[in-house]
Amino acid sequence: MIVKDKLHPDVPAWEVEVKDLNIDVEKLDYKLQDGSLFRKITTRFENHNQDLKNKILSFLDIDYIKEKIPDYKEIDIKIFKDLPGFKLWPHLDRKDHKGFIVINLTDNKDSTEFLDLDEKFLTKGSNKKNKGVFHILWKKPYCFHAIENTSNKNRYTTIAFIK
Repeated sequence: MIVKDKLHPDVPAWEVEVKDLNIDVEKLDYKLQDGSLFRKITTRFENHNQDLKNKILSFLDIDYIKEKIPDYKEIDIKIFKDLPGFKLWPHLDRKDHKGFIVINLTDNKDSTEFLDLDEKFLTKGSNKKNKGVFHILWKKPYCFHAIENTSNKNRYTTIAFIK
């Protein structure tokens, strides 16, 4: 993982890039994402292949993550397919999440957006394949993040939740 420029002075987030993961996302098996937060969301699906998750984890720069979040305990990899119309409203993550890394598995129309606490747009991450954003949560100044798939195609990403 290569860490690039900070996205915005008021957002603790940086652009990242990984080598091509060579994942044929359209051939993966996905199941509707479960969890209490997402009960009402019927447009996000998740792949549970542990070998694939381990492969993605091996592409991350663990030393850089340790430098930025020294007290992290684990990294939980998720692989998502977001259908057209998928939307996560501006939100803050759970307190046990210390940060996340979102990587696009395909070129996507939309990307993670960052907003101030008044929900004013600040910046957004890349929407290009093998690029994304590393965001440290619960570091001032706090900011919301959100995503919406406004395209007519599925959006494919992997997210490393740093706990």
